[in-house]
Amino acid sequence: MKREKSTADRYTFPLVLKACTLLQSKDTGKVLHGCTLKLGFSFDLFVQSGLIRFYAECGFIDCSRRVFDEILERDIVIWNTMIGGYMKHGLISEAIKLFNEMPAKNIGSFNTMLSGYAKFGELENAKKVFDQMPERDVISWNSMVMGHAKYGSLDVAREIFDQIPRRNVSSWANLISGLAQRSEFVKALETFVEMQRDTVRPNQAILVSILSSCAHLGALDQGIWVHAYLEKCMTSLDDILCASLVDMYSKCGFLEAANIVFNKTNPKGVCGWTAMILGLAIHGQSDDALRLFDKMPEVGMRPNGRTCLAALSACVHAGFVDKGHEILDTMHRVHNVRPELEHYTCVIDLLSRANLFDEAQELVRTMPFKPDAFVWGALLSGFRIHRSSTVSLSEDMGREMLRLGAKDSGPFVSLSNIYASCERWEDVTRLRTLMGDVGVRKNPGCSLIEVNGEVHEFLAGERSHPQCKEIYHLLDGLSRHIYGNWMK
Repeated sequence: MKREKSTADRYTFPLVLKACTLLQSKDTGKVLHGCTLKLGFSFDLFVQSGLIRFYAECGFIDCSRRVFDEILERDIVIWNTMIGGYMKHGLISEAIKLFNEMPAKNIGSFNTMLSGYAKFGELENAKKVFDQMPERDVISWNSMVMGHAKYGSLDVAREIFDQIPRRNVSSWANLISGLAQRSEFVKALETFVEMQRDTVRPNQAILVSILSSCAHLGALDQGIWVHAYLEKCMTSLDDILCASLVDMYSKCGFLEAANIVFNKTNPKGVCGWTAMILGLAIHGQSDDALRLFDKMPEVGMRPNGRTCLAALSACVHAGFVDKGHEILDTMHRVHNVRPELEHYTCVIDLLSRANLFDEAQELVRTMPFKPDAFVWGALLSGFRIHRSSTVSLSEDMGREMLRLGAKDSGPFVSLSNIYASCERWEDVTRLRTLMGDVGVRKNPGCSLIEVNGEVHEFLAGERSHPQCKEIYHLLDGLSRHIYGNWMK
């Protein structure tokens, strides 16, 4: 446009600024700001709103505020854009102050505050704004569903969802995503079936959540249905959906299908590569997983932190200590990925499983992070496997996990098993009592089975299944039959 000496107008700059925002082209956006000043758009609210949004989205909230302050006559859109910028950065007090200073408010003003509160889990303040609203639209209702589904009560989220006068696909996405993120996978699938009955077409967020639920439940039939839907309705898979399908097939035991999805997807993104590496690792094909990891730089694909974690998991599964050290040592130097605590925890787990406790403890001492409950849990698990620790050292780790407020029962069960192996039954009882006192609960055993596309979940000792009597009657019959044959 500039080469052809065409003149930019008030509609040009907001569009180009939006492109800069999406591409995070910060320097180009700043140049455009200079152009708006030269061409006399300093008082054009449409252009100024684009500038405020650009600076806020690119992390320059102070620049957004300077642009805002220089506007002498502001409209509601300008106010809402600035408040939205503050909320995006978690600057809630500044957003409240600006909201209270507004000379006039519209439904967008209330929705901006409401969605910000919901995003950061400020549910009481969200409810206050919601109750104060002179009118509500589907965005208002969706924000409340999202906040409660993510941070509050899922039952309350469902109650609010049921009250929405006219739901849209985002309403369903907020509820289903919340259920999946809170590990209510069966309910997520049930809600998805309900959505299908309402003939609502799912979006990407819903499909990713459902594939994740299928992966955790082993619901292969449901996952295959989603895959068929994607092939029918989409010309190509993006990186997120490719990774979700690969992950689902891998965790449902269908590694061949995961490979087919991965190989057919072009271009592949880092999420797809990561999912395939992890899928190979959990199926015991660590050599293939690590070959795939090493191939990434050859095809111009740079691993991220999750990819390196998947490769380290492959090392743990196969006991490849040297390769694990190599990945940790080269993460930052070669791939420009700074190792996080989860990467060190994975290597500590690898060393503990390999009976290299001196190296594992040395890594705990020298790593640039304070050890958390997962680190101590990894060491304890190794001690339990090899029975090579002193009980006093294990007790020290147990006390450290209590100090850190660990709620995962796994490490405590490992310590209990160490006591049991030494026939210290009083200590086993004391530890179990202590777990109850501090709120650490052992997750009950759980079995899942998919029948005709429906997932049935059974918890240890639970008798809530509608066909419970028939199931136990059949089990009793099988037990008597097996016992009778054994006695013969």
